Amino acid sequence: MVLAAGLGTRMRPLSALVAKPALPVLNRPLLHFTLEALRRAGVREVFINTHHLAATIRRAVGDGRAFGLRVRYSHERRILGSIGGVQRLRRFFGDEPFLLLNGDMVFDFDLRRLIARHERAGALASVSLQPFPRRGHYGAVVTDARGRILSFGGWPRPSRGRAWHFTGVQVIEPRILERLRPGYAETARDLYGPLIEDGGLVVGVPLRGPWYDLGSPALYLESQMQLLENGFAGARARRLVDPSARVDRAARLERSVIGAGCAIEKGALVKDSVLWRGVRIEADARVERAIVTDRVRVSAARPLLNQIATRGRRSRLQR
Repeated sequence: MVLAAGLGTRMRPLSALVAKPALPVLNRPLLHFTLEALRRAGVREVFINTHHLAATIRRAVGDGRAFGLRVRYSHERRILGSIGGVQRLRRFFGDEPFLLLNGDMVFDFDLRRLIARHERAGALASVSLQPFPRRGHYGAVVTDARGRILSFGGWPRPSRGRAWHFTGVQVIEPRILERLRPGYAETARDLYGPLIEDGGLVVGVPLRGPWYDLGSPALYLESQMQLLENGFAGARARRLVDPSARVDRAARLERSVIGAGCAIEKGALVKDSVLWRGVRIEADARVERAIVTDRVRVSAARPLLNQIATRGRRSRLQR
């Protein structure tokens, strides 16, 4: 199951146009990368929960056949939280463990290793971890030397041990969902906290590989610049230009993503930026460290620097 029902508040104004899991990343909807990773791991059926701008997610994914998957949707008229929407589908999951993933990230690590570790440990849940930048930071997942999770986001209480960052990828035994009441529920407070308190085995599994949190417009932009640098998904030229875009020979592109139908005219500079579809950068215009959404026009008279441009509006790109 992929969690895609959030409001994307921190991603505004981009999430006012498209649900965060459907945002274009390297010229593809973000969810495409997650679905491809699931298919490589042997998954065949996927549920995606929706709420905010649900139609943009459905358009981006469809029925899943393009990914070799069967994709179904669970629409939440009221948001049910990070685990309440999962509990709602308890009957669908049956008795076999299932993967649960956040829909607002890009990653490239082997999900099969997480599944295998979960099975060997006999755990009730296993979560993928990466090193935390500061030991003991509130909200960290804290484990003992063997990988058993002692606290999850401070629940059931802060603990001493090694602090890790939760990547939003986990394997869950469906029966633990029966601990939850129907309705709104949060993973740390309502599921893992009480489960750990009662002695249930929840393990952390460090996984190597790229992982990017696209939680805000600044992270959305910076992550794509890093993905270009790392050659992720074939973007090896330090820039990615859709074949339908028109770029004048006298224009300059530096470490940028250029979407379908864009036009970049003579003398224009586009640097460290992401352009969505149908953007026009006029002659001699300057765009640096910017996000430009569908069908926006940028003129030489109004350079776009450290900003987000939507139709009729510009806003500061905060770090």
